[in-house]
Amino acid sequence: MKKEAGVLFAIVLLVLLVFSGCRSKKSMEEAVLPLTEAQIQEALEFGAKNSELSTREFTADWTVDIGYGESRGNTTIVTPFLRVALLGKEAAIAGRKPDTKIINSVLKEEANYITFNVMLFGGYPQFGRSVKFILKHGEEEIAPHYMSMPPYSQMGRDYTQSATGSAKFKRAGIPENAKVTLVATFNVDPETTDIHTCKFEFDLSRYK
Repeated sequence: MKKEAGVLFAIVLLVLLVFSGCRSKKSMEEAVLPLTEAQIQEALEFGAKNSELSTREFTADWTVDIGYGESRGNTTIVTPFLRVALLGKEAAIAGRKPDTKIINSVLKEEANYITFNVMLFGGYPQFGRSVKFILKHGEEEIAPHYMSMPPYSQMGRDYTQSATGSAKFKRAGIPENAKVTLVATFNVDPETTDIHTCKFEFDLSRYK
């Protein structure tokens, strides 16, 4: 009797675990996307309509530019709308339909983050290695969940060094209408501890 009860308990437990796993998987698959179907379509149409623009022109409305030259730079906030619009731009250029699976995958990846693409101008080839980012929201300073900067910069015609990278921050606790500031710091030169500081201010309510 005890043996039969034990077997029955094991079967019930197994069934519960299986259904629990199915529910967890289903919950992940049905995660709420940051854009509605209408917004996704709007973004794709925006991308197709403006496919002939350069990337700089295309992303201008999402970019804060504090100037060209050493100690300056520009930053683009890569919202879910902009990500989808860029996919629409790429699809239009290639003459194909946007891939729904890729769109949904990208949106799920970006759902809980605020992402920035950054170009900074420094004074020596390795300045990108010294770059540090924080995101300020009120009195809070948030460290990046992920960041990437190249070990070597590119040189312009006037010998200005430029480095392009990205920084991603967890969105938890930051309202959609919040004002945030991305702060980038990097060494003035490799021989001193002096730093340049770039501040890029964003009002999140302004960006699709």
